[in-house]
Amino acid sequence: MKKRILTVLLCLATVMLFMLGVSAADDVDSKRVFDDKGYLSDNEAEKLQEHIKRIQDEYQFDVVIRIAEIADLPYTSLEAFTDDYYDTNINGKYKFGKDGLLIFLNMYEDDDGRDYWLNGCGEHGAVWFDNYFINYVGKKTSFTSRLGNGRYYEALDEVLDLTEVFLKQAATGKPYSDSNPYKIPMSKKKFAILALIEVGVGWLFGKGYASRLRASMNTAIKRTEATEYIDKSSFTITGSSDMFLYSNVTRTPIPTETRSGGGSGSSVHTSSGGNLHSGGGGHF
Repeated sequence: MKKRILTVLLCLATVMLFMLGVSAADDVDSKRVFDDKGYLSDNEAEKLQEHIKRIQDEYQFDVVIRIAEIADLPYTSLEAFTDDYYDTNINGKYKFGKDGLLIFLNMYEDDDGRDYWLNGCGEHGAVWFDNYFINYVGKKTSFTSRLGNGRYYEALDEVLDLTEVFLKQAATGKPYSDSNPYKIPMSKKKFAILALIEVGVGWLFGKGYASRLRASMNTAIKRTEATEYIDKSSFTITGSSDMFLYSNVTRTPIPTETRSGGGSGSSVHTSSGGNLHSGGGGHF
């Protein structure tokens, strides 16, 4: 009897150890914020991890944040580096498979500063987070300025918020792109202010028009100059001519449009590992 009880206890212990091992492996696989040098506090890293978990649960899409200090990594090699990092360490190792977005910060500072790189991964990730998304982050958000000010958590959380917006739109079958640009929804306060301005402009326009209309109805005009009483038919010029001694012509060229801004992107490409990627970034 004692042997049977001992056997049962050993079996239960084995099962528990196995379950703990599986749970630990799941925890390792579910980790999506990798901060090699501690630029984020434990609380900030945990909040970013929870934000990513919400994105995964809502959109079945993976997001990974990697912060590291890697010397001798040229800007042009960030694409190859992030492709290889995702393919080797992330791709296919979680339940959402290959589709994902990698946000990489290289904190090693050279003459140009530090670098960031956004890498869309997989059949959908590479398309939904291509040049348009990358350039939007670089030019129309506070991402780079916050990074430059050391507000890393706020910068990363802002990109996660924008990632949710782009994933929500992609779910409609019409992802944001140059031909379908993202427009920031107008706040209620801004809408109210614009409405008041439009009402004010309309009132001023209406008042001015009414004044001109009223003035046009008054045909009795007081004459203030003696020449206005001269009969024009009594004075006739038989001939006239204009003579110009000099002429000066000035030509001003039409200015051409110039474009500038942060963030650069490359087209969708296939990595050395055979997976689809899109990538782009900049300095901060």
